[in-house]
Formats: sequence, C-alpha cells, structure tokens
Amino acid sequence: MLVAALVWGAYGWQPAEGGRAFRSPYLAEVGSRYADTPIARFHYIRAGSGTPVVLLSPGGTSVIGWKDQFEVLARDHTVYVVDLPGQGYTRLKDAGFAFDLDAMTTAVGAFLDAVGVRRAALAGNSWSGGWALAFAQRHPERVTRLALLDATGLDLPGTWMWESLKIPVIGELAVKLSTGKSTVRSMAEGMMVDKRRLTDGLLDEWWAPMTFHDNIRATYLLERRLDWAQTERALPATRTPTLVLWGRQDTVQPVERAHRFAELLPDARLQILDGCGHAPQLDCPEPVNRHLRAFFTDSR
Repeated sequence: MLVAALVWGAYGWQPAEGGRAFRSPYLAEVGSRYADTPIARFHYIRAGSGTPVVLLSPGGTSVIGWKDQFEVLARDHTVYVVDLPGQGYTRLKDAGFAFDLDAMTTAVGAFLDAVGVRRAALAGNSWSGGWALAFAQRHPERVTRLALLDATGLDLPGTWMWESLKIPVIGELAVKLSTGKSTVRSMAEGMMVDKRRLTDGLLDEWWAPMTFHDNIRATYLLERRLDWAQTERALPATRTPTLVLWGRQDTVQPVERAHRFAELLPDARLQILDGCGHAPQLDCPEPVNRHLRAFFTDSR
C-alpha cells in the first residue's frame, strides 16, 4: 500500500497551481513580451538600446532573477531577459521537448531568432549559466561575451537534495512537495547570505511559477538529463571571452568550482564576491552590476 501511494503521488497526483492566481507587480511594471516559436511561447522582457545582452532566467525561477540588473544594463545595451522552457512564464508547445542540453541550447537559438538577434552577450546563473555555456560552445559565432554566475557546467555531483531528484518516484514527489511557499522560502534563504533581500514580494515572484505543472516536470527531467560532461570536456576549446562571477558563500555550487572554470577556460576573468551566495545577482547586486557593466562594455 505504501509503494502504491508513493507511485500515485509521483505520477497521478498534481498539486494545485497556486501561482496561477498571482499577478506579478514586477511584470506589471516592466511589461511582459512573448515570442512564438514551434518550441514554445517564450516569455521575456526587454529594455534599452545598443548591443544586445541576453540574460537567461536562473533555473527554477523567472525573469525576476535579474531584476536588479535589467535596468542597469539597459543604460548601455538592449537587454533581454528570457524564461527558457520549463522556467517562469514560458509555455512549452513541443510535447516531445527533451529537457537535455541539445533541447535547451536549441531553445536559446530559437528565442534569439524569434526576436531578431544574431549575436549577443549571454549571461546565466546556476542551470542557466550552464545553458549559456553550452550554447556558446555550440554556436561561438553567436556569442560575443559570456558571463557565468555560480554556474553549472562541470561534471561534478550536486547537493544531496538535487541528486535525489534523479531517483524515479522520489524525484517527482520531492519536486511536487517543494512548491509550498514556506518550502520555497527555506530554499531561497539557503541560497542567499543577505536574508533581508528576500522580501515577501520577491518570495511571491520566485514562488508563483514554481507551482506550474510544466515547470515541476521540467525540474526533475532537467536534473536527470543535463549532461555536464559535455560542457566540461569542451571548456579548453571555448574561446568566448568569459566572466566567471561567483559568491564565496555558495552552498549549491562551491566556490572551488569557480577556480576550475577559470583554469579550464582559455579566456576567463575570475571574480569572487565575499558575502554572496548562489544567486549573487540578487544577494549582492551592486558588485555584480559593476562587474557585468564593465565586462559587457568591452564587447561594444
């Protein structure tokens, strides 16, 4: 009976999509845009003018993950922040979308094509850093600069919590049971050093898209299917100028991994930020903005 209950919970039960009723004050302020492709109806925001910079929403959240960089970088660039499939408010159209590196990099290219951007600087945090890296490795002619913030991309194990998502039944249940607001708060607090920045408003923005059924499914599939051995093997041949920007107090991707990226990438700048966790762009926006502006300005 216990096994049957676990299997039903993993494959039959769906938690309520509580975030569907949420009306984002942030998106009301900056204005949502959509780009339709055969893969997905991509949700994104855009501001500024100048050379393009594309910020990929951090894995598991939405465009809110770059709220403190969006307008700052738009002073010098045309800035796009996009939710890739399985993230934020993007709606998947392709029922066969694989949620592996091939699929995610194809999605990045599809979005760029849909908004008419041939070449851009790319930035990502956590999973989205790994997706940005993989895209730059596969399409170097389309990426002028690459910023990796506490990024995946090395063939190393994650925390026990993330590794557990690879186990059938356990992974499905764990993700479904983690969509409550109190659980999301605990997870977010574990990623950030400056807990004061995790306001109720930011928590609501973070939580809402995590309740969407498509995003729940994407979370455990991505953890199982993303093959970071591919990206690590290709690092010595990755010629894109890269900024490796890392929070010293990261509890998800330890700071030693920043040094490994810097050692393996031929053209890398390494910046370690004290007092910052896994999401430094939210935790320590001022130094992150300073480093990103300087780095992206070099590409103009």
